[in-house]
Amino acid sequence: MHRRAGQGRVLATRAAAISILMLVAAGATPVNAQVGLTITTPFPAVSVQPGSSVSFNLSLQASAAVRVALSADGVPDGWTASFTGAGSEVQAAYVKPDEPTQVVLSVDVPADASPGSTKLTVAATGGGETARLELDLTTAAEAGGSVGLESDYPSLRGSTDGDFQFNLTLRNDTPQQLIFTLAATGPSGWDVTVQPSGQARAASVTVAAHATQRLEVTAKPPTQAAADTYPISVQAAAGSHEASADLSVEITGSVQMSLSSSDQRLNTTATAGDTRDFEVVVTNDGTSPLSAVQLTGRGPSQWQITFDPPSIDAIAPNDSATATAHIAPSGDAVAGDYVVTLSAQTADANESIDVRVTVETPPIWGIVGILLIVATLAGMLWIFQRYGRR
Repeated sequence: MHRRAGQGRVLATRAAAISILMLVAAGATPVNAQVGLTITTPFPAVSVQPGSSVSFNLSLQASAAVRVALSADGVPDGWTASFTGAGSEVQAAYVKPDEPTQVVLSVDVPADASPGSTKLTVAATGGGETARLELDLTTAAEAGGSVGLESDYPSLRGSTDGDFQFNLTLRNDTPQQLIFTLAATGPSGWDVTVQPSGQARAASVTVAAHATQRLEVTAKPPTQAAADTYPISVQAAAGSHEASADLSVEITGSVQMSLSSSDQRLNTTATAGDTRDFEVVVTNDGTSPLSAVQLTGRGPSQWQITFDPPSIDAIAPNDSATATAHIAPSGDAVAGDYVVTLSAQTADANESIDVRVTVETPPIWGIVGILLIVATLAGMLWIFQRYGRR
């Protein structure tokens, strides 16, 4: 009996100990553990103008890893609100312990929004908890600020050989950040681009409230653009806010000249001591007139090369003029091939061609040779007749 009573007490003690351990374990791991979810922003109250947008930088924090769903309540009809993270639109975010996750809330205000105050509530739900953040938006009248676009040098001058670059300043004097869409237009055939400084190919730019942004405008004219003044227009638009700048480029024209023969052949024949005429064509391939074109020639020693006329007063773009080169080899030039250089020169251009001249023996020497041969044959015939009979 005493042994059975002792065993009962031991079993009861063990059962009690097991129950205590189970209760302790249950208390150490609550069914609904707190994740300490919070959501904050450095500027919860802002002003915004109709037709523009405003952004809130949100910071999500939690003491445990948790997936957080995001929503915005109280968005008026016609307004749009969206969350972005790492450049993409998101509906939820993953928050790591003691490592804030950054999300941006963008709110687009329609152009017909009435002035007044609007209260939005951002809700972040995860781990059985919901954190809320109230945001205050004050819709200001259009008189609350303006935008502008100014150029350092609105007019540039030059030839078609290079690009023209303008530096502009985009000014946002409104009380909120604006996202501007950029555009630039020029004459037909021109390549005109606009972009934020240092950001190639960007078609839009964000400018903070009461801040400025530098822009670069590049204009490339067509090669055959005639000498004239060409307008260029630049626009920056953000909702109902618009700014524009009128620029201009004065093309002074390009100078291009070519020199060739009238029949496209670069060879001729001449006789020593005689003159050979060779016709050349001077063509204006540029967009500026050619003026005071000087024609000269250079050949072997004792050769004479002159032009008729020696100069051309003016040649219009896409036009040409002809002149005759008088090429006179020296009288003692032996038969063979020679090279002479014919040149056309202005203050801004210089072109030349090489012409091969084949010098032939003068006809008089052929006649003299024939006479010598005839005289030799006659002499030999006389000798045979005189002494052949002996």
